[in-house]
Formats: sequence, structure tokens, C-alpha cells
Amino acid sequence: MAADLLFSFDELNRKDKAVKQLEKHFTRAGAAPVSVEVEPRIKRTSGVSYREVSLTFADSQVVKLRIKKPGDIFQVLLNKKVMPLRHQDDHPKAIGEIVKAMDSGRSAFQKRLAKAKVQLPKRMKTSAPRMEKRLEEKRDALKEAVEDARQQLAELKPDAA
Repeated sequence: MAADLLFSFDELNRKDKAVKQLEKHFTRAGAAPVSVEVEPRIKRTSGVSYREVSLTFADSQVVKLRIKKPGDIFQVLLNKKVMPLRHQDDHPKAIGEIVKAMDSGRSAFQKRLAKAKVQLPKRMKTSAPRMEKRLEEKRDALKEAVEDARQQLAELKPDAA
């Protein structure tokens, strides 16, 4: 089963047979990836050269698999955190572990996403100040119209009395 997911390091791309099998295993485990990206650059950490395969799921959780030169997975990151696996040699069981960890940490991940503040780009401006100014002008115009109506009413009342 260990040879089940053996990646071709030099020719690793989105259409690789092992990447498609990886998607299939995640779908069978109950977490279908929305997008799969393969990093074209070779990275290096702790003396190990690797390439990354990123799987993004519907709830915005991201699983990154770091693949060494021989074509095997040497590290798994779940939402930017290194995840140790019990069943390293049995890929379907390892994927089941990853999906289970995703399910158990989903609510905490969603809370973290909700707390994250998104800043607007510097060039983008909101219409709130302009909208507020227009509404104030409209309010002032309505106040003037109400005051004019009261004056007209006051002028008509002494005539009626």
C-alpha cells in the first residue's frame, strides 16, 4: 500500500496520476477538495528538498503535503501547522486521520477565520463617508420642508379661528 501514492518529483503537476489518486482518497474519506495546487518551485527546509501539493476544501481548510525527491510524503501541514501521523505507510488510513483532524478542528478554525480582520487595499475607498454626507443633506432638506409646512399651518390657523 506504501507504493500507492508515489509522486514523480521532477514531473509533479496537477495532472499527475498520484495527485489524482490523492484527490480520490480524500473524496472517499469524506472531504472532497475544492482545489488542488502543485507548487512548481523546489523548497528546502532542514536539509530536505521538497515540493508542496496544496489541497483546499470547501470550509477553507488547507492541507499541504511536502514531497521529497524520492517521491514520498515527508511532512503534512493542516492549516499551516505540522501534523504528526500514526499511519505513515498506509496512505488511506493517513488520509482518514487528516480528515478526522479537519473535522475535529473545524469549529476552532471557523472561529479563527471569523476573528481575522481583512484590511481594504489603500486605493479602495468605501462609500460610507459620501453616503453619510448625502443622508445628512437629505435630513436637513426634510427638516426645512417640515419647518416650512409648520409655518404655513401657523399662518392658516389664525384665519380659520
